Amino acid sequence: MDKIYRRATQLSDTPKKKKNEKNRVRNTIMNFRVSPQEKELIDARITLSGLPRAEYFISSCLYQSILVKGNIKTFGEINSKVKEISKVILENNRLTDLNMEQQESFQTILEILNNLYGEGE
Repeated sequence: MDKIYRRATQLSDTPKKKKNEKNRVRNTIMNFRVSPQEKELIDARITLSGLPRAEYFISSCLYQSILVKGNIKTFGEINSKVKEISKVILENNRLTDLNMEQQESFQTILEILNNLYGEGE
């Protein structure tokens, strides 16, 4: 058998350099699955927005209004977050003592309740 010709650059056994994840601001990866039709629609929106893919997904997830269909799991999660936040507020009497996650949770809960009771219309 004849050997397959390979360029010298393909013969090197040196591993590819990995990016230094410690110096990256965004070093966490999130994945989700979509249908081919949903992918086409999302790609079209990204193209129209003019944003890079990552920026589009981040702004889309963080700054879009959310339609919530309440169920026992949703209300249970809201209940536990409200208890956690109220504990911090009662201990310190200030909203500024909430950490970033608690602030985001509180804002999301208020938006959900605002939409639920019709003030968002």
